[in-house]
Amino acid sequence: MRIPLWISNRHVHLSSSDLEKLFGPWYKLELLKAISQPGQFACKETVTLAGEKGKIEKVRIVGPTRKTTQAEIMIGDNFSLWINAPIKVSGDVDNLEYIKIIWPVGEVYGPFAMVSQRHLHCTVKEAQEMGIKNGDVIQLHVWGARGLTFENVAVRVKDDYALDFHIDIEEANAAGLKPGDRAELIK
Repeated sequence: MRIPLWISNRHVHLSSSDLEKLFGPWYKLELLKAISQPGQFACKETVTLAGEKGKIEKVRIVGPTRKTTQAEIMIGDNFSLWINAPIKVSGDVDNLEYIKIIWPVGEVYGPFAMVSQRHLHCTVKEAQEMGIKNGDVIQLHVWGARGLTFENVAVRVKDDYALDFHIDIEEANAAGLKPGDRAELIK
């Protein structure tokens, strides 16, 4: 099965309470465009991430709000921000790196920063067809002039997921990949 590729830039997921602290009470995030997973969207709003000595401006917010805030950055951003964010599966918010998220109305500081572990989204049926299950760690291969095999790909299975393989821009650049490229499961 050929799996579509989704390339993600650094972004922030906000909790409702942190959204209110940053943008004010009753603020509603504005849709910029839908993204690969059903119900999720890139927002018009951006924030600044500030580490110990550096900052990154215009970091896109991804909606809708979540239970907890997390800032998904790239490994190279650790050097810019002077932090040491761990590689984690999105949603695993234990032991994240402290970072400040800033917008002109307010700011929040807490253990929010992580580097997203590359992962595969699929439905239960698709997982069964591939012989994998939620929580598995697999290998996916991509072709091309800089083709390679991605190891340590976390499997995320849920019936309302759309099939895709998520990597960040650094990983895509290393392999010479672009949106629309495909990967295949290594068995």
